Amino acid sequence: MPLPIIGGVKPPWITELGGVASEHPVASRLGVDVLNLGGNAIDAAVTTSLALALTQPHLGGLGGDFFAMIYIAREGRVYFLNASGWAPRRLSRELLLQRGLNAVPLRGPLSPVVPGLLAGLHAMWRRFGTDEWRSLVRPVVEVARKGFPVSPSFVKAIELLRNEIAGNNDFKSVYPINTKPWDVIRIEPLTKTFELVMEHGPDILYRGEVGEALVNHLQSVGGVMEMSDLMEYEPEWRDPLSIDYKGLTIYESPPNTQGITTLMILRLLEELRVSVDAWSRGRIETYLGIYKIAYELRDLYVGDPRFVEVPINKLLDPGFLTSAYKSGIGKQLSGSGDTTYFVVVDKEGNIVSAIQSLYQHFGSLVTEPRYGITLNDRASDFSMDGPNALMPRKRPLHTLSTIIITKDGEPKYALGTSGAHFRPQQHTLFITNMVDYGLSPVEAIDAPRFLWDRKSLIIEEGYEVTGLTELHQVIRYPGRTGVASIAAFLDNGRKLLYADIRGDGLALGQ
Repeated sequence: MPLPIIGGVKPPWITELGGVASEHPVASRLGVDVLNLGGNAIDAAVTTSLALALTQPHLGGLGGDFFAMIYIAREGRVYFLNASGWAPRRLSRELLLQRGLNAVPLRGPLSPVVPGLLAGLHAMWRRFGTDEWRSLVRPVVEVARKGFPVSPSFVKAIELLRNEIAGNNDFKSVYPINTKPWDVIRIEPLTKTFELVMEHGPDILYRGEVGEALVNHLQSVGGVMEMSDLMEYEPEWRDPLSIDYKGLTIYESPPNTQGITTLMILRLLEELRVSVDAWSRGRIETYLGIYKIAYELRDLYVGDPRFVEVPINKLLDPGFLTSAYKSGIGKQLSGSGDTTYFVVVDKEGNIVSAIQSLYQHFGSLVTEPRYGITLNDRASDFSMDGPNALMPRKRPLHTLSTIIITKDGEPKYALGTSGAHFRPQQHTLFITNMVDYGLSPVEAIDAPRFLWDRKSLIIEEGYEVTGLTELHQVIRYPGRTGVASIAAFLDNGRKLLYADIRGDGLALGQ
């Protein structure tokens, strides 16, 4: 089945060994360098993630969250690491009301949760890594010292925020705000921070001078984070969620993430025996009806399982989902954001499918000037009531999730994307593009997309929309519909890695 539009497809990397697909060429190259020096996928993922934190600080910097789905080949097992941050102890609904607020602001000093990325990388490395920590951070330090080419998405993010950062001298003292795509830049404060991370590990942030500077700066501008919020923070190892879908096992991220939403959508698609043409109005309308149910159920039931009981078995029960679908519940989706996803495979078949984020571009916009860390704005996704209600030390319902897919116990695909609340829809499109419509991994990622936001449908040109009654907007292909990457294990023993046409990154390998 040919794609309705094909244009400017990037080449995939195909290898019998290992490789990296990420959203910046430097990050992919540094990750492959680690593989070439004998590191495993986990080692390479640490370097790739830190390189993205340096080169893509608007998407997934040191002040953000991190999640990883990890396949360990010798065990044939998938692990899930949750390094999303929790709300500061003093951030509460009562505090918001005292300050005349009815929600956590989207930006500013009340919007950050504790940054989990560094703690998450260190926890992943301690459990599965093989190289020394210093050797994994050193290549990032060297790039930081020499400078790196700035991506078009960084330049665009600065441009979009031009008015918001006009009076933010801390921000402007850290980031070059008048650059062109692929100019070579240096971010001096971040260079110092990466040198400290290389020498001291994550303790420099959670127990040391970088953390103290972050807390003092936040409090000076009206925030409530304390050193105890950092010192007592720990990432969590959790079992991933999974379902069978047409002969494949789909592993998704468990709560507090929205990963279960993807699985609800896929289960309903299979239960309802959906059969519609790939580029038809019927596919759009059918998927949209299922999306509305899945997101409604997400918002009714999903939150941080340390605070609320999430009825996972119920939410994945075909009978319950079918009944909910027939009842016609559904509400509009809200929220947006951005992030950066990457995938690493090694010659042994280990996989790291990972994602990191500040949430909005440059998160809270609160930037500590000495160490160059901009904090996330993830607390803005808390509600005032329901399972996602704001509470101290609670993790918000999280848009980030990532996927590994196996067949008969062997790895088949690892994939993910930027996209915030859109992510379950994107994951659904990628999977059904391959499984139901026979597209190759490259075609599945590059294919035109349709996404549902709080007001209407956003549809990349290539679909038949004549007669579509739902409010919609057709945009040029390829549009701003998220940036994905994929790793596929081919039948001939080779691995394919690919980075989305919509982004700035590359797939590279051994």
